[in-house]
Amino acid sequence: MTTPDGRDLPQPPTNPPSVGQSAVGNTGPTVQVGGSNVGNINITRLPKLPVTPIPRGHQEAALEPVWAHTPTPQRAANLLAAHGLAVILGERGTGRRTSAVRALHTHLSTPAGPTQLFYLAADWDEDEAPEREVLPEPVSGHGYLIDATSRLLSENAAHALITWAEQLHDAGGCLVITSSQRDWRGDSRFEIVAVRPDAVQVARKHLAHWGSDAQAGWLQQDAQRTVTRGLLRQAAPDRTAGVLSDLITPSVSPADAVAIAGRLRDIDPERLAAAVERSDSPSSSEREQGVSELRRIREEVLLWTNFLEQTLTGTGTRGQDRVMLLAAAYLEGAPLELCIKAAVEFGARDGAIARRYREGRSPRRRLRDVGVDITSSDTAAFHRRPGLALAAIRMDWHHWADERDATTEWLARITAPDGVARAWTEQIGSRLLQLSITEVESPFLTLLNTWTTTSADERHLRIVTALITQAAETEELARDAHKQLLDWAAKGNAHRRKVVAWACSGRYGMRWPHMALVRLRHILAVDDEATRIAATALTAHAAASTEGFQRVVETVETWFEKYQTHLAGPRAFLALTDPAYNVLDTLVSAAQAAPAVRDFLINGWMQTLRQPDVRDDAHQVLLGWARAAHEGRLDRTATFGILTDVRNAHTPLDAMSRFLYGSPDKDDHALIEARLALANLRACNHTQCSEPHCPLKEAAGSLPDTSAAGGTGEPPS
Repeated sequence: MTTPDGRDLPQPPTNPPSVGQSAVGNTGPTVQVGGSNVGNINITRLPKLPVTPIPRGHQEAALEPVWAHTPTPQRAANLLAAHGLAVILGERGTGRRTSAVRALHTHLSTPAGPTQLFYLAADWDEDEAPEREVLPEPVSGHGYLIDATSRLLSENAAHALITWAEQLHDAGGCLVITSSQRDWRGDSRFEIVAVRPDAVQVARKHLAHWGSDAQAGWLQQDAQRTVTRGLLRQAAPDRTAGVLSDLITPSVSPADAVAIAGRLRDIDPERLAAAVERSDSPSSSEREQGVSELRRIREEVLLWTNFLEQTLTGTGTRGQDRVMLLAAAYLEGAPLELCIKAAVEFGARDGAIARRYREGRSPRRRLRDVGVDITSSDTAAFHRRPGLALAAIRMDWHHWADERDATTEWLARITAPDGVARAWTEQIGSRLLQLSITEVESPFLTLLNTWTTTSADERHLRIVTALITQAAETEELARDAHKQLLDWAAKGNAHRRKVVAWACSGRYGMRWPHMALVRLRHILAVDDEATRIAATALTAHAAASTEGFQRVVETVETWFEKYQTHLAGPRAFLALTDPAYNVLDTLVSAAQAAPAVRDFLINGWMQTLRQPDVRDDAHQVLLGWARAAHEGRLDRTATFGILTDVRNAHTPLDAMSRFLYGSPDKDDHALIEARLALANLRACNHTQCSEPHCPLKEAAGSLPDTSAAGGTGEPPS
């Protein structure tokens, strides 16, 4: 059985292997094992990168009737036909993704059926390159899109993807990569520079697709096309056609054009028609009303750009008005008095400045003058000007560049543990995230760092977790978000470590499992509350699916090999083997059928038992195994068989072990071997015990020869 990306799902053998020979941790195609080469030789396979089908909506945007013409897809399709790889380069707003999807469709479409298109997650850090083993197996008709617009593709990573694309091409598949010109370090032969589609056409085609033909006509640049010409009487021209033809400029991105179209769709055609009719009225008052209403419609669709230009930058505008609007924009829906208190906190904190907000015009009048509505419940709103709040935040950040530090300090102050707007942290963070998408030097990550430093409140740390996860999912912020999570994981701040652990246990870990495991490795280096969250995340990922189980086991095995003195491997292993979690049953069952899993358990225990920092935890987990076997929650024979192998393979070095078995560097090896054998002799039956299920009574017949190292522990002859 295979997944859509060509991966083989692991199928456990129906019968346990008769020979316990295995080769652990090998990724090459050939392994030579000394001695008799009969039995099972297991070659570890790295988990595949996450693959998800390209959503229907993304595919529809690249096809008629919605798609707006640009030469980019055909040029990319030509490269796919020649090489199986195209790299579409460009900045945000050039339609890279839609062009990539259309190129895949153009190259792979056949009359036989729909194309099989997938997003392939770039789930590796920037200093890494994807190994061939983690990439999907080539399948005819499968096309892949890697969105690398928010990350660097190093020369090694680019070379690995080019080599894989050649294999895809040979099999009848292909790959498109979207990136920026500064981040693609590969061969220029595969590059295509994205050509931005006509934004007006993008908007008009979406409106027509939605059935909003009237609104599509408002954007028409040649209004005369709506007049019917012929020998018979001409139809009356549509006076609304082309009335907003200059609304969308050539610099507007396709995504913004679609957003404008969505707001245009919400404008009632009768409202605009009435405004047009009034604007042509011979009455000056009627004409002025019509022109004013048309201006208002334009402002509503364009998110109040001109209104804010006049309100915030016009002559005579007082500083208090600007700060009042800013407070209402960040605290939309909050009580008016809270907005006033938040505004007072801006800048220097003295009584004279605080009084200014309540002198002269009333706060309500001041807010209304800058476009804020006051509801019947005395809260700040923007019902008459939807979208004005975020537009005001963006324009303020853009126009008052010299006050960005003051704005950042103000936001930190009002959201501090004792801040007046503490309860509105989530909304403020969300609006800062939106600001970061379009503006430079955004305070978003600065505020997240502040919030994780000043507060131990779990609710607010959860808010930070949701915001940093959303940032990682946002193209413009993804690179900085990934780096921030890695930095937080590697540093010692307990609050930030908890945020990383929560993020890796949620959507972030599901979308980027490899990067999440890298960050969890750093978390597991220190023993604190975040470590327990990380352990839970690790076991949950392993228990969620066969693929997750394989990924976690192989990752922990890699940690043992690469970071032998690091505590992440032992702590992760103890979490996976703790009966309190849901993974141990799977591990023990798999160990009976797959020697590689049995080797993982034995080697894991050996590595863990060597670490004194986890000795108490290891002892508790061993007790858990004993109790689980005693209560029938674990297979008794398999459990004690594994532990017997662990004991036989583990080199005892502590004082009690030396007392019982001797020290390898001081005592005769034959004597140590004899003591080990004596320690494994079956229990005598002459000692009577009142317990009906005494282990000493059952020992004589309940533990068959299951040890790969000699069964009952006697030295092999």
